[in-house]
Amino acid sequence: MRSAALSLYRQMLREGKHFKDYNFREYILRRVRTQFHKKQNMKDPEEIAELVRKGQDSLEVIRRQRMIDNMYSKGANIMEKIQFHPR
Repeated sequence: MRSAALSLYRQMLREGKHFKDYNFREYILRRVRTQFHKKQNMKDPEEIAELVRKGQDSLEVIRRQRMIDNMYSKGANIMEKIQFHPR
């Protein structure tokens, strides 16, 4: 079950990285990391299986939202335009 959870985690991060909008992308990535980090010490296989099932549903929502984001993207955000140059 652990491998299914790790696979789901990687899939969610991959999908999140494909958002064109900076704010959506960073929100999804931060949210996925936070939620998985909170649950990483769970031991009960039934609870883990339930969380994986809910996570797969959330993955489908992320995929649908990414398609919508890509269809109606406005272009680069100011955060993406700023280039930081070390001095």
